[in-house]
Amino acid sequence: MKFSKKTIAAISMATLLIFSMVGCGSQGESNKVAKNADGSVSLNFWVHETDSPEGQLYKQRVEEFNKANEGKIKVDLTQIARTGDASGYDDKVNAAITTDSLPDVLTVDGPNVAAQADAGVIEPIDQFVDKEDLKDFNKDIINQGTYKGKLYGLGAMDSSVVIYYNKDMFAKASITAPTSVANAWTWDELYENAKKMTKDDVYGIDMNLKWGGEWNTFAFLPLVQSLDGQIVADDGQTVDGSINSDKSVQALSYIKKLVDDKVVNPTPIDNSFENEKAAMVLTGTWETGGLAKYPDLKWGIMPYPVAKKDGTAASPCGSWGFYMTKDCATEKQEAAAELIKFLTNTDSCIAMYKANGMPPARATAFNKIDEFKKEPLNVITEQLQNTAKVRPLTPNYPVISDQFSKAITNTIHGMDPKQALDEAVKQIDVQVK
Repeated sequence: MKFSKKTIAAISMATLLIFSMVGCGSQGESNKVAKNADGSVSLNFWVHETDSPEGQLYKQRVEEFNKANEGKIKVDLTQIARTGDASGYDDKVNAAITTDSLPDVLTVDGPNVAAQADAGVIEPIDQFVDKEDLKDFNKDIINQGTYKGKLYGLGAMDSSVVIYYNKDMFAKASITAPTSVANAWTWDELYENAKKMTKDDVYGIDMNLKWGGEWNTFAFLPLVQSLDGQIVADDGQTVDGSINSDKSVQALSYIKKLVDDKVVNPTPIDNSFENEKAAMVLTGTWETGGLAKYPDLKWGIMPYPVAKKDGTAASPCGSWGFYMTKDCATEKQEAAAELIKFLTNTDSCIAMYKANGMPPARATAFNKIDEFKKEPLNVITEQLQNTAKVRPLTPNYPVISDQFSKAITNTIHGMDPKQALDEAVKQIDVQVK
């Protein structure tokens, strides 16, 4: 998942509503004709990027796939622009769900997989994949694509959240940054060091708190997970006692402490870290690409903080992947799986990193990209291979995430954390019943 600094929003609620109304359905008329005149299998493939480097990569890889499978499989690519909060792509998918006109393969963001699988919108691919090959993927990529024990899809890219820091500011303050997951700062250490560097018009850390929406859950759920907590029970339904537990309250209270003590700005200016208005920034790994525009800025990366020494290390993860839909005819499913495997092989993972800067989904890709073997990007490698925790695998995730995010926003703006989380429970109970 990659967030724009201009548009950070909750996952589309419309998506959840349509998923809740859709059963397995029938295979769409447009996909019943399985073969072209030359005998090749015809596949329709939708992606959520158009003219971006990532969008151009999809076009290139499809062309390469078609060339490699000439006479056997022919993929027709449709690229749909994400407008605003991605509703352009979502609306197109939702309309296709209701009319049984989905493509054979499409891209899905990690948190939406459970809802789509539960509604029968996407189909499992277990029978088409090599179990040994799956061991090469980051565990979170497998986890985010799995629902009720069945694997529905795979991704070429991953994501995480780390802390970028200003080396010159740290040196001036005589602060040494941790460079591996093993010596990550505790919450208290992050607070104390951020407080030490807060002065004049410079904040100790920017946490992009004005983004709200899905960013809040993606970035701050690991605070709860580091306390061995979660925002929904194992049944994927019950939130009372989880989202408003003492552990969740502790996590939100920590964010509130940073805001109340003015070491973090609740409404930071854009690029505050790059413009040296913040000594650190807690943000997504996509930030690395943007920092290239600031050649004079000396920066490093340190890992996501842990609640306490020797406590549970948890970090964000997950991104878009490729999934076979309910409208993919049975005789086309093996070909669809071949496309998914091609788009997620080691070469595709490496190409994705070169296109959009997102970390790869495979160990073999990490091993072939030198930047991820040394500082500062080695921290990203460590997190994704050792501490990544997926967001809850539940069809109710969009509602749960939306309310958890709102509880964080309400806390930032002065509401008592327990009160904010109890209100989240009430709103979730109303919306999912």
